Amino acid sequence: MKERRVTNRGAPAAPAAAAAAAASRRRKKPAFDPSGGFFSGVRIGAVAAFAIFVLTAITLVVLLSALYPRETPRSITPVALPKIMDLPQFQGEHKERLYWGTYRPHLYLGIRSRTPKSLLAGLMWLGIKDGYYALRHTCEDSDGLKRYGWVRHDGISYGRQVILDQNMNITTFFSKSWNDGSGYGGDWSVRVNLHDSRFWFFLKKTKSSLYFYIAEEEGSQIRISRNDASGLAASGHRHDIGHWQIHISAENNTFFHYAGFRTGNMHNITQLVQNSLIVQERKLQLPDTYEKSSNIVVFQVLGRNHLQLDVTFLAGVDEKKFSVQSRLERLSGIRLDETLKVQEQSFDKRFENAYKLDNKELSSFGATNAVEIGKAALSNLLGGISYFYGQSLISIPSKEQKHHRESFWKYWPAALYSAVPCRSFFPRGFLWDEGFHQIIISRWDRNLTYDIVGHWLDLLNVDGWIPREQILGEEARVRVPDEYILQHTDNANPPTLFLPLHGLKTCYLYCDFFLCPAADIAAFLEKTFPRLQAWFGWFNRTQAGTFPGTYYWHGRSITDKELNAKSLSSGLDDYPRASHPSADERHVDLRCWMALAAKSMEKLAQMARSNDLLFQEYEAMSQVLSDFDVLNQLHYDRKRGRYYDYGNHTEKVKLEWDNFFDPRTGQVQQVLRRVVSGRPKLQLVPQFGYVSLFPFIVKLIPADSQILEAHLNLIQSEKLLWTSYGLRSLATTSSIYNRRNTEHDAPYWRGPVWINMNYLVLSSLHYYSQEPGPYKDAAASVYKQLRANLISNVARRYNEVGYIFEQYDHTKEGEGKGARPFTGWSSLILLIMAEQYQR
Repeated sequence: MKERRVTNRGAPAAPAAAAAAAASRRRKKPAFDPSGGFFSGVRIGAVAAFAIFVLTAITLVVLLSALYPRETPRSITPVALPKIMDLPQFQGEHKERLYWGTYRPHLYLGIRSRTPKSLLAGLMWLGIKDGYYALRHTCEDSDGLKRYGWVRHDGISYGRQVILDQNMNITTFFSKSWNDGSGYGGDWSVRVNLHDSRFWFFLKKTKSSLYFYIAEEEGSQIRISRNDASGLAASGHRHDIGHWQIHISAENNTFFHYAGFRTGNMHNITQLVQNSLIVQERKLQLPDTYEKSSNIVVFQVLGRNHLQLDVTFLAGVDEKKFSVQSRLERLSGIRLDETLKVQEQSFDKRFENAYKLDNKELSSFGATNAVEIGKAALSNLLGGISYFYGQSLISIPSKEQKHHRESFWKYWPAALYSAVPCRSFFPRGFLWDEGFHQIIISRWDRNLTYDIVGHWLDLLNVDGWIPREQILGEEARVRVPDEYILQHTDNANPPTLFLPLHGLKTCYLYCDFFLCPAADIAAFLEKTFPRLQAWFGWFNRTQAGTFPGTYYWHGRSITDKELNAKSLSSGLDDYPRASHPSADERHVDLRCWMALAAKSMEKLAQMARSNDLLFQEYEAMSQVLSDFDVLNQLHYDRKRGRYYDYGNHTEKVKLEWDNFFDPRTGQVQQVLRRVVSGRPKLQLVPQFGYVSLFPFIVKLIPADSQILEAHLNLIQSEKLLWTSYGLRSLATTSSIYNRRNTEHDAPYWRGPVWINMNYLVLSSLHYYSQEPGPYKDAAASVYKQLRANLISNVARRYNEVGYIFEQYDHTKEGEGKGARPFTGWSSLILLIMAEQYQR
């Protein structure tokens, strides 16, 4: 018997009816069936509801953000003061004259404009490195060039550079001009002369290679031209300068190749070009390809052992009004020869008028080519003036870290026009270096100094702080180790910008001589003074010590791997301070910087026509910080007759090797660790060196004081600082003299001779040699010998190796050490030759 089916009512059903009922059930699933339509609808409804909820939440957040905007942290908020660079004197003709320049000093030759997104240009050539071909582009000490640097540069429109790469002698010229028909910023020319004397060039069919590129940071297309009779190589358009063209011409027996690339990264152009080179008939050459909408175009010129290349940039091209051909003729070939000759003569004449080295009898110091060395020092400083644009990365203060998820903050987007210390190692702006740079530049072109100082002071945040190291833009950032990128808002840097500003009073009195209209100086002071107030106030609030009238550099923290905690903010890095950092420290150099700054603020307040109360406030502060008796109470060791820091200190500190097991390698490793065997106590820190000379440097010691006599004797002592090459940074009697700070940190400010500090000492010796007093003749004698030692050694080393160095060894015959070419503050050798010091 077949099984009977039961309907939902319990009655028997016929087979047909049962089938129909089953089909109906399949079409209409019960409401309680979890796989059915009801729950599917619930899911769809829930998703829609959730989406509506999210959209509503986002809308509320946006509305609340608009109504109650999140407050920008103070650290990255600009001070609410008018910008100095908005002054009329920095607009118009001044701004246009400075539009183009060699503002990419980290390259052997790099050109850009003073705009956030610029048209970039640069030179490369093919050299040898470790036995292989390698492109020369960015200034690298590892390239091993015998010499490179500007030997003439006026900072604006003319430069000549000499490069010696093995047996290749390369000379580059940069010339800027304004002619009928020129667009905004004018036209410019680059000439490159290359002579290769390598013997195998005459035996093999090998050719020299030069590469010149043009790149558009905005990403606009650069059009390439082929087989143009006028030498037109590339063209494009920018909103500020209109249509532009690049023309390239070279001598006969040369071959051209090219490549076009599309990229948003301008910091890896070297690798981009190197990866594109192909081997063709025993030559490395560009592939003659062009990517769609290329914004980088590279041209290669191949020739035998001698090449001359002319590159001409024309802005504002409009053939209906002015002939392109006539402009080209003025800017290349024989006409360019004449222009370069006139510009060179103009530089030489201006240099002699400014520094008068021909009257200084420098040959008596063994510096037979002192004038050429002086011109190279100035030119490489001016040729290193750069334009940066970007955002500094700021470390979040520890007290605010718990309220923020970010790992760092970004400063507001800002521009910086600044000189740099060194094109290879330090091609970026450093705050305390810049004050020294401007002592030199202000004597050459005071308007450049105003522009540069204005850019720096426009970086003040609402608290009055300026980041001490400016790493703006990707080109700058890729050259800096990660641990130095973040800037710390509690860290200062010596306020050296007051050094060039200290001379403003003289400029104001003799404005016709400096070609600076009195109205422009007054307007500059009016805008500058409130920012200097904010900066000076920041120092007083954040760097003050626990005892009234004392100061210390914040940011020191000890680790077990450092012999002595560094004070990077002081600019003197590893110069020994108190062994145990604390808030009880007193740093004599910072107190003296503040005395100089207060004196400057007093004078500037008077010049800026500020109210009498403000002038009296700075006058009173200047008197307190210059008080000789108070200075001696805080920092003078009467027993030793020296000025010292004060802090929690013990001399019983050393580095010792320690064994530890490294779980990563499974082996026992060795590391140098700090060992303290004595109990620290609050006392004067007995480390004699540059820091101890600051009361003398800032001229706080009266001309008739016996302490002045004692300092003249200390300076002359060969057991302490005196060498035949200049004053060493730390006395040989110091417990940390010439000692490493860590396993990997060689002595930096613990012995070597530094030109900037020697310049400051010479400046004071010159001052005391002119002041009435019993030690006038003694100061003159020390001055004469120290100046002779410095000039003789720098000149001798320059003639031997072709560079001015960051520092000079105090033991090994005065050898150059550290970064090269260091024509930042080491260029002060020019002012030492010229005997031009701070008044």
